[in-house]
Amino acid sequence: MPSTLFTLGYEKRSLSDYLAILLESEVEVVLDVRETAWSHKPGFSKTALARALGDVGIEYVHVAFAGNPKWLRREATTHRECIENFAHYLAAMPQISVRLGEVIAEVGVTGRSIALTCFERHHEDCHRYILADAWAAQGYRSVEHLAIDGCPRLIRA
Repeated sequence: MPSTLFTLGYEKRSLSDYLAILLESEVEVVLDVRETAWSHKPGFSKTALARALGDVGIEYVHVAFAGNPKWLRREATTHRECIENFAHYLAAMPQISVRLGEVIAEVGVTGRSIALTCFERHHEDCHRYILADAWAAQGYRSVEHLAIDGCPRLIRA
């Protein structure tokens, strides 16, 4: 089991910058927590991202079940509401956190370091921080959100 679970968003990053952050943090496995691993941003759709990560020795795993469901995102009128809706959804569906914990345990059984990834740069603007906090609340170790500076927040405090 990894001692720290990392998270990283690719918003306003080039693929090379994204990869450099992962390599610098010694991440060995990326768990893509987007429901649909597709992006307008070149290099960040599932096949291209998996290839780029593989080229630098990082394993890619798509965990679609941990994504923020499209129907839930559509119901929200603001980004804040979208994140809040996901928090309520996850609380009502604890099997998602349990299953994610199982995937993390399975992938990290040899101690490999893991990062959850999604679009939003700031973890608090993204559902991945709710997933990471749920993982930590299950009695696991710490969570570290990588390189959040560099663009404006989507949700204002």
